[in-house]
Amino acid sequence: MRRFFQSAVLVLATCTAFVQAQTTLPTSASVPLQNTSPGYAPVQALPEGVELGMGVDALRQALPGIAHVSRPQRLSGGLVGQWRLAPVFIAGLEGTQTFFFAARELRRVEFVADASELADGGAAAYGELLHFGRSSYGAETAANDPSGSYAAWTRGDLEVYAQRVPAPRATVRWVVKRSEGKDASEL
Repeated sequence: MRRFFQSAVLVLATCTAFVQAQTTLPTSASVPLQNTSPGYAPVQALPEGVELGMGVDALRQALPGIAHVSRPQRLSGGLVGQWRLAPVFIAGLEGTQTFFFAARELRRVEFVADASELADGGAAAYGELLHFGRSSYGAETAANDPSGSYAAWTRGDLEVYAQRVPAPRATVRWVVKRSEGKDASEL
């Protein structure tokens, strides 16, 4: 009988310790989202070794797997998406990262992932990008409408934004770029 009570006390103590551990863990809002599946990489503003303003040679040295784009994408301000890295994993999504240059300097890095095969259309990945942006840059400027969700942060001459477009083809985008200074005539 004595052993029975000792065993019962041990089980009760173990259960109590387990319950206390469960209730004292940090909340998910205070802990960065982690995924340990293969190919998963946590969100970063830019790939390791990459900085806005660097030249092509420095970019190629930092990212040996980078490839020249045969038909570069052209954006306003003279930006040309000349280099691409694929596959890249950000926030659990596999996509392509494109590097845009103007005046021989890296000015914009853009990650785009097709999320149309996912049941949530990329909502979880977008949520992780929001979490990273808020923890890194503070409160965002946001917009939500039927065409998608958008969140942007500005710090100094850096602009970062996350975008999720649910239809017709769900995509998630993460962009880090140099701020294009606007004068009063453009406001």
